[in-house]
Formats: sequence, C-alpha cells, structure tokens
Amino acid sequence: VLRKADREAVARAIELVGLGERAKDSVNALSGGQHQRVLIARALASEPELLIMDEPMAGVDLASQEVLAATLREQVAKGTSVLLVLHELGPLEPLIDRAVVLRDGCVLHDGPPPRAVGQHALPGHDHVHPHAADAEPVRTGLLT
Repeated sequence: VLRKADREAVARAIELVGLGERAKDSVNALSGGQHQRVLIARALASEPELLIMDEPMAGVDLASQEVLAATLREQVAKGTSVLLVLHELGPLEPLIDRAVVLRDGCVLHDGPPPRAVGQHALPGHDHVHPHAADAEPVRTGLLT
C-alpha cells in the first residue's frame, strides 16, 4: 500500500517527465518514448542520489529526448549524479561534463565530451551502426 508521501513522489516524478496528463492511462496506451519516460519516472520517484541509465535515448523521439534532457538537467541541479551509457549524445551533450569513451574494453578518452567526426557530426545523425566494421565506441557520460 502506497503512503501519501509515496503517492506524492510518484506524482512529482510523472510531472517531471512531462506525462502528468497521461497519469491515468495504461502504459500499453503510450508510445515508445512515453513508455521510456514512465520507466524514468519510476526511477525518479525514489529520489535517488545516483541515477544510472543505459541508452535512455534509444528508440525515443526527439520530443521525448528533449523532455529527458530537461528532466536530467533538473535532477543534476538538485544534486543527483547521473551515469549514462550512450552511443550518441544527442540533446544530452550539453549536460555531460565528463565522458569516458571505450572501445573493446579500453579507455580511448576521459574528459570533456569529444566532438563527433565524419558522418557522425552531420545534423540528424542519431543512430548507431553496429554492423559497420569500425563500430562506434561506447560513450559513458557523467553528469554531476
């Protein structure tokens, strides 16, 4: 049974991810991006000190990516540390203050997010090419 404080934390988290108007809807009625936001709200309801997210932008539309970026910006401002595993930084790039770039288990870079190069720097490039011979490295971002 949820206590009043629990219900309030859930309501705050749902508002944070921009789904207040859909709070009573079944998760099955939501889009993929909205479903992802529900999962993030679920994590935020516990008011964590550290939030770890693996590819939170995967399969999520631009509007949901921007809501997520705003939500994470607010959480970091409140003192939450966020650890992200990403292939593409997208709208989260301005929020990331430290990036650890890995390839084949080895650290290639540790510092400010490196600039994308080649086709990855083109506007609208927001997907991974795991089939490519030189598959992209995994970037781990830390927002503090």
